[in-house]
Amino acid sequence: MKQSTHESYETAADLQLALIRIYIGLNFTHHFAEKFGLLGADAYNFVVHYFEGIGYSSSMVIISGICAFSAFVGFTFGLFTRFAAVGTALYLMIALFEGRHYLAGFSWASHVSGIDISGNIQTVYGGWEYPLFWAFICLSFVLTGGRKWSVDQYLRKTNSSVLQFLSR
Repeated sequence: MKQSTHESYETAADLQLALIRIYIGLNFTHHFAEKFGLLGADAYNFVVHYFEGIGYSSSMVIISGICAFSAFVGFTFGLFTRFAAVGTALYLMIALFEGRHYLAGFSWASHVSGIDISGNIQTVYGGWEYPLFWAFICLSFVLTGGRKWSVDQYLRKTNSSVLQFLSR
């Protein structure tokens, strides 16, 4: 039986959303890996040095890594996607402000040197354009959730009212 145009469109739209959602999740792989030391000591030490340079302890690196790992799982697998969307957007906005990206201006390609942050002279790389863009894209998944090709789709079919609520 041939699909109607409407059904075909829904399938294409679901596929498009799944591909974008999965890409977002996979994009966080590097972010959590560097914060957990999975990319080697040099990468980890660079991140720790950066965090300490803006006034945070090295324990915040681990907390940031947990946030990035949660974004990876939530988006890649479509697990509690709406919650992942809100949490990830919040994480990105915190990173934008606490990382002082707004000081570098709009363009992600920009940087500004000689910024005093917590008594340390820093160079801020990347403006606010990119983190705000990704926060907006992530937040848009509050509207759709994981839809097809997500763990959420299967959790909605369970008998657990808690899992059904979390996977809406």
